Amino acid sequence: MNIGMSLREIQSILNAPEIGPEELIKCALGIKTTEIQAYCALVNAGPLTIQDATDLLSKSRSTAQRLLQNLVEKGLATREEELIGLGGYKFIYRAVPPKRLRDSIRETLEKWYEKMITELDELPQRIAEMGCDGEKK
Repeated sequence: MNIGMSLREIQSILNAPEIGPEELIKCALGIKTTEIQAYCALVNAGPLTIQDATDLLSKSRSTAQRLLQNLVEKGLATREEELIGLGGYKFIYRAVPPKRLRDSIRETLEKWYEKMITELDELPQRIAEMGCDGEKK
C-alpha cells in the first residue's frame, strides 16, 4: 500500500462495504485520480501519442506528458519510440493489460502484508527501544 496515504485514508478504504477499482489502484499503487483517468484512456483508446492524450484528456501538453510518464514509471504503461520522416520520432504510449495490472497490485499487497507482519512481530521490542518498556523506575 502507498506509504503516502494516511492511516485514516487506509482505514476508510478497508472499512468501506465495497472497495472500487479506483480505490484499490490508488491505495495499492499510490497513483492519483488523474493518472487513473489517463490509464483508462490508454486502455480504451489504445496506443496514444502525447498529442492524442492531450486531446483525449483535455489537458495541456505538459500535463498529459507528465501523466503518461508517471504511468510508465509506475508500471502501468510502456513507451516506445516510433520513427517519423527525416529522422524525427514520436513516443507511443500503451497501457499494460488490466490482468497485468492486477498481478502487479497483488504482488505489491503481498509484499506490504509480509512487511507489516514482520513489523508487527517486532513491535514489542521496537516499543521498548523507544523507551516505552513499561518497567517502573
